[in-house]
This record gives sequence, C-alpha cells and structure tokens, in this order.
Amino acid sequence: MSKTKNELFGALLAATIHEIKNRFGLLYSDLDSLLTSLNVSDQQQQQVEAIKSEAEFVGNELVRVLATYKSLDDNFAINIDQQFTIEFLEDTIARHGFTFRANQVSVDLDCDEECSGFFDLGIATIVMDTLIYNAIKAGAKSLLFCADEDDAYLSIAVHDNGPGFPEHMLGNDIQQSKLSVDENSTGLGLYFAQQLLQSHKEGDRQGHLELAKSEKLPGAKVILKLPM
Repeated sequence: MSKTKNELFGALLAATIHEIKNRFGLLYSDLDSLLTSLNVSDQQQQQVEAIKSEAEFVGNELVRVLATYKSLDDNFAINIDQQFTIEFLEDTIARHGFTFRANQVSVDLDCDEECSGFFDLGIATIVMDTLIYNAIKAGAKSLLFCADEDDAYLSIAVHDNGPGFPEHMLGNDIQQSKLSVDENSTGLGLYFAQQLLQSHKEGDRQGHLELAKSEKLPGAKVILKLPM
C-alpha cells in the first residue's frame, strides 16, 4: 500500500528529529570529554551548563513538535498506564539537573508516595518540559512541584516565583486565538501542551491545563489535570 503525503511527511519529520536528537547526544559527550582535559573556572563551567541547557531545550522542543503533529492524526494512539507521581516528578527533576544548575534555580517537591494516576508518560514528560522552560524563561528562580488526586483527576502543579500570568490568561481556556507570541512568548507552547493533554479522556472528562496564581510562591501556578 502506498503511503500518503501526510504519512511520508510524518515519517520524514520523525527521522529528522531523531537524527538531530542523536547529534545533540554526541555534542554533550564531546563537550564533557573536552572539559575533562581543561582546567575551567566556575564561571566557565556555568556557561557550559547554560549551553547544555539551551541544547536540551531545542531537542525537547523538536520532540514536542513531533508529538503535537502526530496528535492531529485521527489514528493517533496514546499509551495510558499507571504511573506513580513521585517517581515521575523525581525523574523530571533529575533530567533537568544541569538546566536548574545553569540557571541557579532551586527546586522542591511535595508529593505523597502513594499518589498515582493513569497517563501517557511521554506526553506528560513533554508537557512538564514545556512548563519548566516557560518558568525559567520568565525569570523564576524557585520551583515547587506538587501533586494530589481525587476521584476525578490527578493534579500535578508547577509553582514558581516568576512574574506570573497576565490577568486575562487566568481562568480562561487556553485557545490559540487568544495567544500572541509578541504578547506572551510561552503562550503557544501552552496551547500545544493543552492539545496533547486532551488526548487523555475518561468518560466526559479530558486532560487539560489550568493557569492560576500560586498560593505557595509569589508567581504562577500551572496544573496538569489528568482524568482518573
């Protein structure tokens, strides 16, 4: 059976992103090997961490683009499985270690060890990456990850001490028509993250993001709502 143009484009996009991610991996390895042979100052080391952080951001953005593109396909399938939330959050924090160090960001975690939910790990990871980079880009220096569950949703909240969201974004649906790159450079990232989360459905509930003011830090709060 011959492939459609969309299928061929999707395959090419996936292969290209995969290759770019592999090249970033080689870049990290070469950079680390070079540093072991050099006597660098603390300031230079911090600059290296910043370069790694930016490279990781580019790689993760490419993965998010691919996942969002695939989610537009009528045959898009997600892998829903039970996940223990504290393990997911601990893995997220560890994976962004040099990003936090490079930007001098402190991170705290508040999550019960028994808290769990059913979600696609890859999609949740992409969404968390988006929220972390948004907060850091906005100038946050403290992050707090919290999670709780009830009969309807698993809620994972990211608090920060940045400037917070504009008033008009609070309590509104995240819609592309209401977002502007000039007005808020993180807006379109939130929109695409919302599109990915909406693939999680249970009865009349579906995954989504909620934007609010943080009651724990003097900045923003974004909540991932995943149906139980």
